[in-house]
This record gives sequence, C-alpha cells and structure tokens, in this order.
Amino acid sequence: MARVLTPQAEDFPRWYQDVVGKAELADNGPVRGTMVIRPYGYAIWERMQAEMDARIKTAGAQNAYFPLFIPESYLNREAEHVEGFSPELAVVTHAGGKALDEPIVVRPTSETVIGEFMAKWVNSYRDLPLLLNQWANVVRWELRPRIFLRTTEFLWQEGHTAHATYEEARAYARRILLEVYTDFMVRVLAIPVVVGRKTAAERFAGAINTTACEAMTRDGKALQMGTSHELGQNFARAFNIEFSGADGRRSLAWTTSWEAPPGWWGV
Repeated sequence: MARVLTPQAEDFPRWYQDVVGKAELADNGPVRGTMVIRPYGYAIWERMQAEMDARIKTAGAQNAYFPLFIPESYLNREAEHVEGFSPELAVVTHAGGKALDEPIVVRPTSETVIGEFMAKWVNSYRDLPLLLNQWANVVRWELRPRIFLRTTEFLWQEGHTAHATYEEARAYARRILLEVYTDFMVRVLAIPVVVGRKTAAERFAGAINTTACEAMTRDGKALQMGTSHELGQNFARAFNIEFSGADGRRSLAWTTSWEAPPGWWGV
C-alpha cells in the first residue's frame, strides 16, 4: 500500500486525497473547488442520507425544497447574516443576455428564503411548531477547497423551524444536535465526536447560540460534523414571522436552523 498511498505520517492531507482517488469516490470538477461524485461515492452518500433522513423525520420535521437562487435583498435584511456570508457569496448579475434588475445570490444557506415563506405560512399558534428540512446543494466560494471536506458546491441537509417560545426552540435545537447528528455520527459512522457550544466569534451569522459536534482527524485537526443554531427572533423580526396566540395577541416566532456540513463525508 505504501507504493499506492502516501504514508499518513509523511503527509496526511495527501494520504486523504490518495484514498479518495484510489477508491474512486470523486474527482475534481472543471471549476475550481467543485467535485464530481462517482457512483461508489454517491452510493455511500445515499446510505448516509437515508439514515439521517429517518432520524430527522422521527424528530418531526418534514422535507421541502426551496429555490437555489435567492434575491440579494433577502440577505440584506439580516445584517449579521449578510456580513458573515459576504466573502463566500456567488452572485448572478446577468441572465438571458442582459443585466438583472436585482442581483441573485446562489444559495449559501436558506434561512432568508425560508424565513420569507414561513412568514406566509405562519399565522396562528396552531401553525407552530413549523418543522422543515431540505436536502439540497449550496455554493460557498472556498479559498482552500478539498474534495468532500471543503468544496465550492456541496450536498447537505438544512433544517429550519419556527416555534412559539424561546424554550421550545432551544429544546428542539438541542434535540437535533443529540438525537439526529450525534446519534448518527456515533452509531452509524462509528466516529466519536465532541459536543459543545461555539464561542460568540465562531457562532453562525445571525444566531444567538450555536452548538456543534466535532470530530478529530488523525493529523490533530477538528472537523465540524453538524451544527444546530438558535436564531432567537432575529430572522423572525427581519422577515416578519408572526403568529396570533391563544389570547389573540401577535408575537414574533422563535426560529432555529441546523445542518450537517460536508465534514461527515470526509472522516
């Protein structure tokens, strides 16, 4: 094997790339940072997706799908969110042979577009909790791409929920972290993970709290495997996600989002 694979002790990142290539899991795509997932690699993805999807549904969330293209104005409504993602955005300015009236962002994550539709769908406390999940691709312009771990375009799932109270939202975010992500990592992938809370500097842009489960690679790096965010009322306020309570009073919803990033592909 030493003739086929770079020794881990010599160059761990190169060993990883050798394994991906020799196992015929994926190839680099034609655009920098993209990848082509080969049949064997995609078959592994399907097995992982099925396990995750079952856990997400057990937690009460339903699958939906939202557009890949998001009006730039949606992101601008939540200041911390747009500031956090600006360096990674891919933006469409021309289509159909002419300049667009408003630039369109290629989905980096979907809090904004889903928030827009939650505002349409939530009117009463009877509409809550609203528990949604999406299997999709997202685009983030990575500076240092690596197949499966950090690519410009990647497959993932992202959940988005709206709740009547802070306590309900917080409890659900924690449930996803433990019963969906951590359970899947440990019981299916047999990967030990460390569960904890992100610092304010590392928190998801626009969240009031971010919790995560992370694994350690053999070269001593932490790899983020799943994150669950309490968004407070920040996105509800930006997108006017309101509901009438049992007493008839209007209140802002409390929202969460959670996603399994590409890290769990690559460990």
